[in-house]
Amino acid sequence: MKKFFALMLTFVLLMTLTPVQNFAAVVAPTEGKADSIAIGEPSSSSSDPTDEALQNAILEAKSKITIPVEYSKFNYYYSDSSAFGKACWSLSWNNPNTDMGINVNIDADNHIIYFYKYDYKSTNSGVAKYLKSELEPKAEVFIAKIAPETIGFLELVSSEYTSSYNGDYIYTYQRVNNNIDFPDNSVTVNVNSITGEVTMASINWLYDASIPSVKDTITKDKATALLKENLKMKLVYRSNNVYMYDKGISSSAEKAFLVYEPSESYVSVDAITGKIYTTRNQYVTNSADEAASETGALYDVVKSAAGSSVTLTTDEIKKIEELKKLITKTKAINVVTENNSLYKDDNLTKKEANLNKIENNDKTTYVWNITLSDPRETTATDNYRGYVNASVDAQTGMLLSYYSSVKSTYNTEKQKWDTVTIKYNKKQSKEILEKFLKSQAASRFANSVLASENDDYIAYYQKEKPIYGGYSYVYNRTNESIEYPENNLYGSVDGVTGKIYSYGSNWNDSVTFQSASGVIKADQAMDFYLTKDGYELKYEINQITNYAEKTGVTTVTNEIRLVYRADITPYYISPFTGEQLNNDGTVYSKTEPYAYKDIADTKENRNILLLADMNIGFAGENFLPSQNITVGELKTLLKNVGYGSDITDMDDVSLITRQEIAQLFIDWIGLTKMAKLNIYVTGYADESTINTKYIGAVALAKGLGIMSGDSNNCFNPTSNLTRYDAVNLICNYIEASKGGLY
Repeated sequence: MKKFFALMLTFVLLMTLTPVQNFAAVVAPTEGKADSIAIGEPSSSSSDPTDEALQNAILEAKSKITIPVEYSKFNYYYSDSSAFGKACWSLSWNNPNTDMGINVNIDADNHIIYFYKYDYKSTNSGVAKYLKSELEPKAEVFIAKIAPETIGFLELVSSEYTSSYNGDYIYTYQRVNNNIDFPDNSVTVNVNSITGEVTMASINWLYDASIPSVKDTITKDKATALLKENLKMKLVYRSNNVYMYDKGISSSAEKAFLVYEPSESYVSVDAITGKIYTTRNQYVTNSADEAASETGALYDVVKSAAGSSVTLTTDEIKKIEELKKLITKTKAINVVTENNSLYKDDNLTKKEANLNKIENNDKTTYVWNITLSDPRETTATDNYRGYVNASVDAQTGMLLSYYSSVKSTYNTEKQKWDTVTIKYNKKQSKEILEKFLKSQAASRFANSVLASENDDYIAYYQKEKPIYGGYSYVYNRTNESIEYPENNLYGSVDGVTGKIYSYGSNWNDSVTFQSASGVIKADQAMDFYLTKDGYELKYEINQITNYAEKTGVTTVTNEIRLVYRADITPYYISPFTGEQLNNDGTVYSKTEPYAYKDIADTKENRNILLLADMNIGFAGENFLPSQNITVGELKTLLKNVGYGSDITDMDDVSLITRQEIAQLFIDWIGLTKMAKLNIYVTGYADESTINTKYIGAVALAKGLGIMSGDSNNCFNPTSNLTRYDAVNLICNYIEASKGGLY
């Protein structure tokens, strides 16, 4: 692949018009010994927002990017430097009379890190005018202008078409040093496929960094052996449920299929020392007596019951209570208030409950949704008011979910944390939760296994070290002793009181599990896994956040490492065949852009090639231009292009004639009634062979430039439409529809 440039910033960054606050703490391509780069300190060019610094940023931007004279309104925004990035100027020029403008983000060292040219009133749409190959040089020239330091260190890794933003081609480049990929550094350029104009660019680059040498690296076989000691393949169930929802199928149709997946989300092997890394984000506390604790996060707040929910009125509830023998509102509230294992504020005197009907395919359930709240007015010195949200099965009285707020110990009046006694540690809290789970969901808990336990909320700080007051736990469902992570029980325990403040489950009793009979061994799955694309030698960035307790200063260092790492996507492996699987359990095959052996790059074939670059075409290595197109194939083309409508009264295997497609174009335009007027002459030599009901449509299609005759001026009305004809006629139709004639 052509080596020239670097990989994409996230799509979210491309959408952002506000200043980029140092996504690129940037660095230049030099070779040599690996080291780390502190980015928490002010730049050598000074991060102060002085008029001189602003002037330098403007001059640098305008020396590399042409700002039209009519973009006369200028504004700027300044982001100061921090531990996590350099200072950044966000400069904007726009036309005060139109919705057109240019945004440029430039860091304190005058490196451009983001460019966006917009025209919110642009009417550019339709079929691309340029091929991807024709606009790639424009992307390269633009990068050479705005980020010349990257030249010679980059490689084009993908070029994609996006229908968003009026049809841009997105060229994605990744950094390459010593012929080794460095995907953490990237450049992305958008070029409009219709105008050929650069509309967006982002540069995520480390300048002035030392790159580790490739000398004396361990072999890939040695790295593989080390990797296998620290990374295992785990047999788990995954679900097709998400994909079934997309197809309008209820979750009751959920099927759980078996996969092998990596036991850890990240493991790499240092290519020089053989050291194993399990993180790329380190947090270090410099202290004379103790290091910082790992942070955790609450697994999830309360999950609502699955399915379509409808709130019922008082009269409806009364009738349903009589018919269904549901528990009363009072009893449902008591399920929550009388459970002494649950954390509840003493002032939750306001009690409300609504009965909801849950429709889930052929199954109907009723759930009481309960809210407890503190009705007291807040004051300037007392503004905390607790609350509880819970749900109870209205037929069984089972507690389905629970969440209670926990009052913070931060004293706003004194502006400091109050210390509290943490009576229960993580192990003791786990025992409390498990006892509760056995009482509330015994059969589910018996078929679950602890999957994760984390520190949750912070009770207070001690010498800047967080002291946690709560702990959260997740128990994954099992079948045949194999985990099913998409079904689980979860809960959180307050370490101060020993009470449960969060509880719930994600559980489908109707799930069907694939049999585990005949699965391969985990080590075999690992061998299959490491043969897939993505397991290679590469450079990566390890971000080290360093907190100094004595000074209270936080700095961030970027360390560049040379590692063997498995970036394999998707990462599911079939436990029966060793094949790579998609997220829905189907066998993965790499999506290739449309490319046809029987279509040369000629003027006559240009529309076929343009649609192929827009990800529109026919599967297979040949286009087969002379083959008659079926109605089903024509529907697919029209749908992917985004024009036309369904072809009614014709089945998908039918063929379609030229006079029939003429009528369809005129119908879509909205000129059906006009076409029926008996006033038309087509001028074709074979007009007498055109069915009289199509004469008007054929004449209008000719007049609008959608269809024309052959070299003998014959329309050939009853000839079947070929694939070649279909593509050209659709492109003609789109262009005609942009002309504003109807």
